[in-house]
This record gives sequence, structure tokens and C-alpha cells, in this order.
Amino acid sequence: MAPYCYRCPFNRAPADRAEARTYRKCGWECVGKVEQSFDLAARRRQPIAAFAVEPHVQGAAGLIAQPEGWLQRTAAIARHHGALLIADEVMTGFGRTGGASLFASHHEQVQPDLLCLAKGLTGGYLPMAATLTTQAIFDAFLGDYAEFKTFFHGHSFTGNPLGAAAALASLAELRRSEGIAHRRRLERHLTRELATLWSHPHVGDLRQTGLIAGIELVQDWTTRQPFPLAARVGIRVCEAMARRGVLTRPIGNVIVLMPPYCTTLRQATRMVSALAESLEEVLPHRPGR
Repeated sequence: MAPYCYRCPFNRAPADRAEARTYRKCGWECVGKVEQSFDLAARRRQPIAAFAVEPHVQGAAGLIAQPEGWLQRTAAIARHHGALLIADEVMTGFGRTGGASLFASHHEQVQPDLLCLAKGLTGGYLPMAATLTTQAIFDAFLGDYAEFKTFFHGHSFTGNPLGAAAALASLAELRRSEGIAHRRRLERHLTRELATLWSHPHVGDLRQTGLIAGIELVQDWTTRQPFPLAARVGIRVCEAMARRGVLTRPIGNVIVLMPPYCTTLRQATRMVSALAESLEEVLPHRPGR
């Protein structure tokens, strides 16, 4: 079960003009569901081998932002049952979720057994991905040649020198104190700008983690009633934003804002204002109604 506070059946809090995970009322039932899955598998003597998660934000599901503590609690359950922890940080890695840590897992002091990386590794200049793992897992594939334990799966362009050079340059930029300070300023500025969207009645939830933001559009914020997908509301809003010079995409009726780290504060303001104008074009409303 995803920790989707805004639409969680166990969240007893009525809708409010704030991010749902900040005012939710629950008993961590989503964590309980994870534990039930592990316990059931253990009773059937079919233990779960690994637990895979996008730390802090589940991306393609609709930018579902996890409440603080969820990752640490579920990781502890996986560890208790002897499962490997796989952190997919293709989207969340390299400072995207804010704070001092490069990786979202480390915000809650969680160290995965396998760490999947890409995107921010080269800043998008060249395709490059990497999978990091522990010494214990690496050693499992070592042995005498006669044992034939080699991990034969590989890629023709593994270790591409140009991609590796771009990755090293990107890592150097990410570690610069000036870059870290700018990301923090940009995150704070984006938070202030996004807060202006709460005045629009079709903004149901506004989820921000670092420089990841998802704006969920609904028919009625008081009831959380969603728009039917056939109405293509998210697509229409993004098309209106494109006409204003801002390119992004929807995930259903969730509008994605993930500004590049080189974004200026002025550009961030323009991104949000383009979204506000597009909302008014596609879903016009009268203030106070």
C-alpha cells in the first residue's frame, strides 16, 4: 500500500488547504499493510527477497510524497525479515529531495543494499546510470572460475568514458557549496510561490519535497472528488502552460514541477504563474466561490 495521505482510506482528517501529509490523522495503517505482507509471506514459507522503494516520493504513481518516518519504519520491517532493500533513486537522487544529503534514503538514515541511480548523475547531458551495492552482495558473485558464478549480464557500453566524464563533472557541481546554497534558496522560493495556488478551488493537494512538486487537480477540494481521466484536465493545463513557455507533463491530473538546478528565482516564479494562468484558462472560477 502506497503512503498516499491525500487519498488514504485510513486518513480521518477532513480536507484542508494544506498538504495532506501535514495534517493527516491516522495510525500508520500503510506501514501495517507492509508488515502484514511480510508476515504472510513468512507464514507461507515464501519469504520476500527484496523490498523496492522510491524514497520519499513515488514518482510515476503521481508524485506521492511519503510522510516523515514511513521509509525508516518500512525499511526496519524489511530488515527484520531478512529482505534486501532496493532504493530507486533515479528521480530522487543527487539532491532532488532537498537537505544536505545527496540521496533521499539518507534523510532518514536508511542505507539500502542496492541503490539505482541515473538522471542527475550526468545532469541530463549524456545517458548514464549506475547500480551501487554492498560488498556482501558483490562477493556473492566471486569464486573460482570452475564455479561459474560470474554475473554475466552486462551492457555493451558499460563504463562509457564520455558518459563517465560527464558524471564526474556533474558530481563536482553538485558538491559545490554555491550550488547547494542555490538549491536551498530555490526550494524555499518555490515553496512560497506554490502557496499562492491554494486560492484556486480545483487545487486539491500540493505536494512538495525539495525540488519535486506535484499539484493534484480535483473537481471539488472539499470532497477530494477527482476529475475523470477522460476529461484530460492535466493534459489541457500542461498544454496551456506550453503556450506560455513552460514545458512540463501531467501524471493523470497531477501537474509535475521539477525545475532544473540552474533555474533562477525569477524563472521559478514564472513557472508557477504560468501554471496559475493555465488553471484559470482551463478551469475558470470566481474568487470567493
